[in-house]
Amino acid sequence: MKRIILIIILILLMSTTLVFGATLNLRATWTANTETDMASYKLYRTDAGRVLIGTIPHPTVLYNFSIIVPDGSQGVLTFVLTAVDTANNESVDSDPASYSYNVDTIPPLRPGGLAITRP
Repeated sequence: MKRIILIIILILLMSTTLVFGATLNLRATWTANTETDMASYKLYRTDAGRVLIGTIPHPTVLYNFSIIVPDGSQGVLTFVLTAVDTANNESVDSDPASYSYNVDTIPPLRPGGLAITRP
């Protein structure tokens, strides 16, 4: 029984370390498609494969979303947008848009030269 509890604790500890990271709150904006049969847009992250971030109804032209990246990391995230019509036809990708980030988790140097005197 003690062995099972220990295994469960270890699994929980390992799984929680995977979710630690920094949350980047981002916003995508674009120009609305003017075709009369527009249904939606699809936002994809493309720097590490192709992952659907969200489907946004037309005529909305902005989308707020969050991406979790490892603490202390830096890099470039790349995204593309597609348009989808009412017949479910999806356009080719937009030009890519990139976001550079640097998750700074290192505290600044300590201040120096502190003195306390009478005014």
